[in-house]
This record gives sequence, C-alpha cells and structure tokens, in this order.
Amino acid sequence: MPRGGRHAGGAHTAPNGIQSRPRNSPDYYYFGNCGVTTVVHRLWAAPPLMRIDVWIDNIRIAGSKSDVTLWEAHVLRNADGCHASMGEDRESGATQYTFLGVHFDHTQRAVSLSDKFVCSVRAMPALNSSTIAEMEATVSRFLYLAAILGTRLCDYYFFIKAVRRRLSALNRGIVLETSPANLPPSAVGLGERLRHIIENIIVGESSSPRKGICRHHHGRIAPWMGSRFHSRLRRR
Repeated sequence: MPRGGRHAGGAHTAPNGIQSRPRNSPDYYYFGNCGVTTVVHRLWAAPPLMRIDVWIDNIRIAGSKSDVTLWEAHVLRNADGCHASMGEDRESGATQYTFLGVHFDHTQRAVSLSDKFVCSVRAMPALNSSTIAEMEATVSRFLYLAAILGTRLCDYYFFIKAVRRRLSALNRGIVLETSPANLPPSAVGLGERLRHIIENIIVGESSSPRKGICRHHHGRIAPWMGSRFHSRLRRR
C-alpha cells in the first residue's frame, strides 16, 4: 500500500496507477478490528493518542507501551470474536465461516459461494444496458467468481480491456458513474458468455448445498484472491 494510504482507510492510488478500496478488500476488516477512527464508530475506536497502521497481512500499533499492550489485547479479542486469524501462530479455531461471499469449510477442505452472493450474481443487470457504475459492480463480481471457481480469463481479455478503458475514463472525470457503459457488441458477447459459464457452475453447485467446489488447500486459505483482480481494473 502506498505511503499515506496505510493509516487513512480511504481509497488510494499506487504509483503504477492501481486504485484499491479497503471496503472491497479484507484490509477493511482489519481496519475495523483495529479500531481505525476513519472506519469505526467512535465508541469502538482506538484511543486518540495511538496510531494504527494496517496493510496487507500486517498491523502496527504505535503509542505508549501500556496503551499498546492494552489495545493489542483488545484487537485480539475482536479477532477472536469474528473468527479471524492473526499471525501464523494464532488460528481462530473456526471450522466453517463465510467471508467476502465465500463459504470456507475446513473440515471438508472445500470452498463454495455463499447463498447471499449467489443471489446478488443472479440479480446483476445485462451488460448491454448497464451504466458505468452497474458495469463495474457486475464485472467485479464476474472476476471475483472467476477466481473462486477457477475460470480461465485469457479468452475474455478484450472484454476486460473494454471495461478498464471505461473505468479509466471515469477516474479522469471524462464520464460519470451514471453514464451508459456503451460496451461494444463484441465485448458484451464475451461478457455474457462469461456470465453464462459462471451461472451454469452456480446452478450445478446450488443443487448440492455447501458441497462447493472441492479444492484441496495446502497451508493457509487466502480468501482475498478475487478482490486483487478487481483492484487491477481501475487505472488512471
């Protein structure tokens, strides 16, 4: 995360143009657990004399030794309360949980899409009549699902490129979120083909609740893999 973005908790743009939003990534949950003042209600915020820095897989608490010790214990209690793992040697002990639209079952060593996320995918608007905001929401779900379901994206390069061009124009203020996306027919065709593949997989999986896609994991599961695809979409 670039300088200045670690503490603020807002959207940021890296030197290479990649823009990311903590609300769309697991980092946002770290902000909440740590009591970052720009994210949580003041009743649950860290003491004002403390500084909390959060970035990928790391948290830094700065302040007096006594305050840091007390707040570290508080953060760990927050993590235990939501079954989050903090560090390599501190596991939550939860065998099943849902995180960012994905249900993780450590007993069966499998992942599946949550019911709520499946419903949101089925309710997505058609690409040929979407606004730029609707297109961004739809395609971000496509890419997230593709990562979870193991769908190859090489065949959809021109569709993703067309989407990125429109999001780049949005970032530069050339168009508005409410402007029509106006994706070319070839890109719409590729996007709808990807939607069809994903929906067929979802229908197949929903007939066997919670069996999911039997992916065997070695080591720690990384539920944030899909959100990294979305962060690459927006470029200046």
